Amino acid sequence: MTKVKEIVKRLRQDFPEEIASQGDPVGLQIGSLEQPVTKVLTTLDVRPQVVEEAISQDANLIISHHPLMFHPARNLDFADPQNAMYGQIIAHGITVYSIHTNSDKAQNGSSDWQAEELGLTDIEPFCLDDDGIAIGRKGKLPQVMTAYDFAYYVKQKMGIKMARLITSNNQKLISSVGFICGDGGKYWHRAVNEGLDAFITGDVYYHTGHDMISAGLTVVDPGHYAEKLFKYRVFDLLQKWNTEQDWQVEVAVSQVSTNPFQDLV
Repeated sequence: MTKVKEIVKRLRQDFPEEIASQGDPVGLQIGSLEQPVTKVLTTLDVRPQVVEEAISQDANLIISHHPLMFHPARNLDFADPQNAMYGQIIAHGITVYSIHTNSDKAQNGSSDWQAEELGLTDIEPFCLDDDGIAIGRKGKLPQVMTAYDFAYYVKQKMGIKMARLITSNNQKLISSVGFICGDGGKYWHRAVNEGLDAFITGDVYYHTGHDMISAGLTVVDPGHYAEKLFKYRVFDLLQKWNTEQDWQVEVAVSQVSTNPFQDLV
């Protein structure tokens, strides 16, 4: 029977834990590498509803993009919902493994998937991290468009209900674009320094938006949940490897939306 360590070994070939950004708690979160696996569930986040989904489907390995444990638990008092979720994971023998910035930085990882989804051409590394590996990508749009149309283009390509446009000029022409998956607002100066027409990233802070406008940068914020692409692409990889490695495990994509926001449009 296939064990967690066999699947993790293959994942680490494409998404080495060593390239994750400093302090990013990727890798094994809860469970055991020696645990046998019969079903894998891919997800963006590990939330109580996702754990309930895994339990109902008898999935015993969850692979997530966002780490389950960004901060160490101070205790395991189950009155705390987060701790109660840990208890459910442990009680049902589920192992959780997370691939975060090592997916963003990997060749053919989250950033490249996002560039493909956006239809960019002439794709290059963007925004080198401390280890010299790019955490984002930059490229050219298939055609020049206004900032206003660009925001709708991002919305349509990412399959999201709402995007925020930050610009001083809706008619500004956009051709060159840089992006960082998830929350990359702190890197917006890199887009300005490289002379890019626009920048895409989630969770842009209010006052940072003002600074972006003052610097003449156009930004589209699709929200953090746009990273949901991860769970579909990792599902595809696992299905492929499942056949190649003869793991004989079932693979499923979480159907739970872990977006904490409702778009009232």
